[in-house]
Amino acid sequence: MKPLSGFSLLLVAIALSMVTFMVVLDYSIANSSLLYISGDLAVNPSSQGIYVITTYAVGEAISLPITGWLTRRVGGVKLISISLILFVFFSWTCGLSWTFGMLIVSRFLQGLVSGPLIPLSQTLIVMTHPSEKKNIALAIWSTIVIAAPILGPILGGWISYDYHWPWIFYINIPVGIISIAIIWTFLKKSETPTEKQPVDWVGLTLLAFGVACLQFILDQGEQHDWLNSNMIRTASSISLVCFTLLIVWSSTTRNPLIELSLFKIRTYAVSAFHIAIAYAIYFGSFVLIPLWLQQSMNYTSIWAGVSVAPIGIAPTLFSFFIAKLLPRTGAGFLLTLSFILFAFSCFYTVNILDTDIDLFHVGLSRFFLGCGVAFFIIPVFSLSVQDVPAQKLASAMGIFHFIRALFGGIGTSVFTTMWIRRSEYHHATVGENVTSFSQQTNQFFDRLGELGLYGKQALTQMNELLNNQASVLAINDCFYFMGWLFFALLLSIPFCWTKKKNMSPWEAT
Repeated sequence: MKPLSGFSLLLVAIALSMVTFMVVLDYSIANSSLLYISGDLAVNPSSQGIYVITTYAVGEAISLPITGWLTRRVGGVKLISISLILFVFFSWTCGLSWTFGMLIVSRFLQGLVSGPLIPLSQTLIVMTHPSEKKNIALAIWSTIVIAAPILGPILGGWISYDYHWPWIFYINIPVGIISIAIIWTFLKKSETPTEKQPVDWVGLTLLAFGVACLQFILDQGEQHDWLNSNMIRTASSISLVCFTLLIVWSSTTRNPLIELSLFKIRTYAVSAFHIAIAYAIYFGSFVLIPLWLQQSMNYTSIWAGVSVAPIGIAPTLFSFFIAKLLPRTGAGFLLTLSFILFAFSCFYTVNILDTDIDLFHVGLSRFFLGCGVAFFIIPVFSLSVQDVPAQKLASAMGIFHFIRALFGGIGTSVFTTMWIRRSEYHHATVGENVTSFSQQTNQFFDRLGELGLYGKQALTQMNELLNNQASVLAINDCFYFMGWLFFALLLSIPFCWTKKKNMSPWEAT
């Protein structure tokens, strides 16, 4: 594809950035609108409403790893245009839904057609830029990837509260239409090469069932007590068998749906490992803080979203600087700095989180986490494409973003479960000291008596206090564990160094 220049380059860059922002935003914008959607459609928000998020994630996870195959069959420009048209259509049907079933089907199809959009927008925004501007293009794209999930809950809460929840989907329509018009106008004559390949129905079936069962486990595991539930054990067995057979099938068939041979490239494999572990920890921490603030500190969804917004400050301010620094230092040095900053932010959070914390200090801890993100995103994406052949770039990015999305869900599930279990543990251990023989306990009940609280009311007040203390102790346990995991990632840094000259992002392509 021939690089663009001037006004056409600017318009295409804006359109592709809008696509990335829209898709990443749509993953998180429904989180803070679940209560409004569930109430309007008369479903339980925890047992049924959660499928508004789950079905989208399943659809996206199925289509992400097959982006390379679809690109070779259809062409990158045509595929992103078709995906955008369908994404706009299913956004419209989501907002139009008058039954919960219609919304769930629309969300699944919306997620399914959204899969190719992020890998292709990333690939095309780099291919259309001259070599000297590719690192800047990656910096802009990386900032958008970080900013959109942060703005999602804030925007979703505001729209649902002040307007009506369908508008969280309707806002995609004008953005999508404008993006389609620009991309097709300027890139239709620069289509990527295509080739006819047979459909790998076996691989597609195994992928669909494996991803669907795994997503169900992640979303419903805690509610059903994990492996103590026959339903979770069955889903786990199906998922394990499907993924095992998928690996065997993709390694032996001639035209596999997923090119596992890409993991023979050391730099790609290392970058995939880093994005899997680091993104799982990052997304777990990203979810825990707003959840804790809403459940234990009585924050609204909007203010809980505002509290984590400082994560985006450092990536926004430093992306251009890091992009220029990367060719001089190499990915290994910046990733080392990133993991140290990540660990520092986790240990800092442990030291400041208590039931008296204010919004400023919560935001400051998230700002430090954002500093780690700033030094992580650009180097890890640069490393992921450093040795990937140009003709396999779309496939590599599809699998890479599949891993990112998958482990983001795994991290959310693991750390949410850890927080709940540790809360129960701390509630039990702290509660052991609440006895009639404790002077502090008697003084506490005396003060409640002065306020007119006796019997069950006093016990309820005591239990609420125990819940709040146990909750903050548990979340500190989670961040302490996260900090040591980031330090452990430093052991993998030697595998990032290569004899090849450190290149600007995407120079290898």
